[in-house]
Amino acid sequence: MNSHLDYVEVFPWNKNFETGVEIIDEQHKKLVSLLNELASTLTQDNQIEVTRVFDELAEYANFHFETEEAIWVGYFSDDSWLSSHQLTHSSFLPSVLKLKEQDSNKSLDEMIEGIVKFLIRWLAFHIIDNDKRMAFVIQNIQAGLSLEEAKIVADKKMSGSIRVLIETVMTMYDNLSSRTLDLMRERHKRKKIEEELHDANQQLREANLSLEQLSITDQLTGLFNRRHFNNTFMQELKKAYRDTMPLSLIIVDIDFFKRINDKHGHSEGDRVLVQVSQKLKELCQRPGDYVFRLGGEEFGILATNPGSQGAAQFPEIIRKGIEQLSIPNIDSDIAKILTVSIGAITKVPDETDTIDNYMTIADARLYKAKELGRNQVVASSNL
Repeated sequence: MNSHLDYVEVFPWNKNFETGVEIIDEQHKKLVSLLNELASTLTQDNQIEVTRVFDELAEYANFHFETEEAIWVGYFSDDSWLSSHQLTHSSFLPSVLKLKEQDSNKSLDEMIEGIVKFLIRWLAFHIIDNDKRMAFVIQNIQAGLSLEEAKIVADKKMSGSIRVLIETVMTMYDNLSSRTLDLMRERHKRKKIEEELHDANQQLREANLSLEQLSITDQLTGLFNRRHFNNTFMQELKKAYRDTMPLSLIIVDIDFFKRINDKHGHSEGDRVLVQVSQKLKELCQRPGDYVFRLGGEEFGILATNPGSQGAAQFPEIIRKGIEQLSIPNIDSDIAKILTVSIGAITKVPDETDTIDNYMTIADARLYKAKELGRNQVVASSNL
């Protein structure tokens, strides 16, 4: 067993790699641990230890593949996704052995480093792309979808912001694992190595926090995105019901925004969206206020403790705040500056309330605000 001084993490585990299938996640953690142990042999110059760890990792990888495929086959049967996944598994060990053979004329350190870099990229990508995709399918099948429906949902979930997350994670692990391996080669300066490795691992942990933030953020405006809106809304709805507290949902839609895009182009439209987003963040500074970009020119605000006076006045404060930006919109039918229409609902939720019925009421009130001439708030409980 390696000493504490010799053991370092070139591949720190974090929750981005969790599939939600407990036995698979536990085995992935074991593979990551063995990979880190293999990397740590760079400090030892011990061929016997390298061979032992390498053989243990290869043996455990085969055991894991068999376990994983036994789970997948129960849901995928003879589906092409399963056969493709099995092919990836079967090519793993031959690829590693081929790399080992190609590097046989190199020093032990260089050979281990080449294998470790290959394993980091292969394992990280395989987990957060392939395995998580398969796990999403299982979750959706268990929720009542057919296999084909579940595959479509999984593909959609793995696109967009999740794809950005995957690519960012891969780049981060490539860069930081290379830096870590470089530090390990200076094994005669162990104390300095430990300090620098600690810093590198801390940066990686901080980077993972940033990656999590990326997955819930709209990239243009910096506001929370629709995905985070749904998750936050569900949490706050349950909390408001439990605590018997009012919860406000405010839907804000920019009036005649399409005309800005049509007249000035999408770059100008994006600039306007950023200005509006910044103003919304400025206005929503109370504890318990959340601002989201729901899509296009539509924004959502959750106020988790608005109070009766705040619930009545806050949507109008938002409307006036956007109007006071005095952003030109000369093709608008109601003003020469940018305006917004707002639909809002505030109530103490009961056991029958859901995100959908809150949204239905707020959307109906937004539609009424537009029907009445736009640039106004409808928050009446009469609708």
